[in-house]
Amino acid sequence: MRIILNYILFFLLYIFGSRIIFIPAGISLGINKYIVFFIVFGLDILQIPFYFYLYEKGTSKIKFLSYIYSRLPSMEEKKNSGLLKFASRLGKCGVVFVAAMPAFGGGMWTSVLMAYLLHIERRQSVILLALGSFIGCAIVVYGFDSLIHLLRFSSFTGGK
Repeated sequence: MRIILNYILFFLLYIFGSRIIFIPAGISLGINKYIVFFIVFGLDILQIPFYFYLYEKGTSKIKFLSYIYSRLPSMEEKKNSGLLKFASRLGKCGVVFVAAMPAFGGGMWTSVLMAYLLHIERRQSVILLALGSFIGCAIVVYGFDSLIHLLRFSSFTGGK
């Protein structure tokens, strides 16, 4: 029963947090780091079509989104924005970089928006987004695992 509660808590953290919270929490709950890695990677991949759908058709099908979309700057204003200029300079590498960022503001939502605004072909953008997610998950999993081992070694040696 406890294992089931750990997995439920684990998935709730993914919904309300990002990989920077979700992966360390899963490892701390006793879930194997490789299982956590592939769960997070898989959930990131599952988000891609959902976000593309929201950007392409969501505003016409969901009234709440059409209201929000009407309040956003026009496409001409977006093309002149600093973020899009920065993203266009980075190009496809920027999509991978933003998808790999293990922090709030980075991740799938933002990188799908970047790929959408840069008009990168869908198949190619999914590959770039998956690569970025894989790199980001690896950074967090292995970074947190290294931190745990470092702290264990430090406490074993008495902090000397």
